[in-house]
Amino acid sequence: MPRILITGATGFVGSNLTAHLCQQGWEVRCLVRDLSRAAKLERLGAELVLGSLGDKESIGAATAGVDTVFHVAGRIRALREKQLFEDNIRGTRNVVEACAEQTTPPVVVMVSSIAAGGPSKPGSPRSESDRDRPISAYGRSKLEAERTAASLASEVPISVIRPPIIFGPADPASLAIFRGVQQLRLHPSPGWKAFPVSLVYVTDMCDAMVRVAQQGARLTSSSNGSTDQASGIYYVAAERTVNYRELGKLAANALGCRVLAPRVPMALFWLLGGAAEVMGQIRRRPGVLNIDKIREAAAPGWECSDKKIRQELGYQPGESLEQQFAETAAWYREQGWLK
Repeated sequence: MPRILITGATGFVGSNLTAHLCQQGWEVRCLVRDLSRAAKLERLGAELVLGSLGDKESIGAATAGVDTVFHVAGRIRALREKQLFEDNIRGTRNVVEACAEQTTPPVVVMVSSIAAGGPSKPGSPRSESDRDRPISAYGRSKLEAERTAASLASEVPISVIRPPIIFGPADPASLAIFRGVQQLRLHPSPGWKAFPVSLVYVTDMCDAMVRVAQQGARLTSSSNGSTDQASGIYYVAAERTVNYRELGKLAANALGCRVLAPRVPMALFWLLGGAAEVMGQIRRRPGVLNIDKIREAAAPGWECSDKKIRQELGYQPGESLEQQFAETAAWYREQGWLK
């Protein structure tokens, strides 16, 4: 069976991927910073390697003898923009360089984000051939991390997957939407226009990552280090695009309740984002809401096309969004995250 390494295995996507591959009988190794937090992964059958993306020696030990590396780890939010760039770019460089030093370099599948490509235009889902135009610090850091990986594409086989909003069991971010719906019966939508977003269920995301690892095209790099977008990058999505207001309705249906989804002026969201940013600085801990996230919320939309991964790799979402939201709500309740 394939021998694989997962970075970021204690996080939302990484923990689901670990469970998915262990269930299939793969030999799974996880690079973790805290062994106590990773006890559940060990019970699944994964081998744990203590280390971090900033420790080249531990990454070298973790990558030894593996066939595939799923590079899932990365910083999503930070108190300072510099932290995003340092962690996302340096971490990616260390992983890919460690792979390049192996006698037989493993395939690297890097989890990036639609934010690296930038927002979509109304009625035009973003595709791999579109020019990258990130608008947030997070998006710029992920794009630079991709380019860092691409600079070593001649030495290591690398593919990039760019998911939109990922949801499903163990997701703390989507939990806020479910809690708002359940407790307040409210789901505010930013701005007056429809805000289209693509989603992907975490189980489908895991399936897509495996398909990219096994069959996907790889990055190529040019003389200036830029990425050839016609090869090696894949967007992935659910069965259909929704608008942000529909997210609340999907959550409400899954919870068996009703919800109001009022449109709220963007000015109010900017105020909330600014206040949250200040509170994060005072507490010295970045929050889920900040100016960078409001900047993304003010975009025309975040819709992507998964036509390429469907045609090239046979990817198909496993269930309808209604079923996937219902499964997510049921998991939250089983874990006591929701009443």
